[in-house]
Amino acid sequence: MPLETLRDLLGIARALYAAWSASEGPIEMEELRGIGAELRDAYRLAARSKPGTTAHRAAWVKAERATRQLGDLLGDFTTVKSLVGTTSVRLGFSSGAAKPFYDRNAKVRARRKRG
Repeated sequence: MPLETLRDLLGIARALYAAWSASEGPIEMEELRGIGAELRDAYRLAARSKPGTTAHRAAWVKAERATRQLGDLLGDFTTVKSLVGTTSVRLGFSSGAAKPFYDRNAKVRARRKRG
């Protein structure tokens, strides 16, 4: 089981929770909490167990179920843009969106400004 993927899914669930909390989200907040708990349990169980064991299979089942539920929620209520924006704010970007490292249009704007 790829632990990195489970960690990513948990991050998505946390970002969704943060976005919904900021806007007094829908009634499905409790369901999202359950999905997050299921993903967290799956991650811990998978990290402690070896492939082929009963515990590892149980982690896989939990992860599959939570992933399916998370996908259903994402499809119904949110966009990736709002998740990224909320996560950016939580990372410390004040505008809610990452500042571009290189502004490829800066030269064009400067040329137009000069005439």
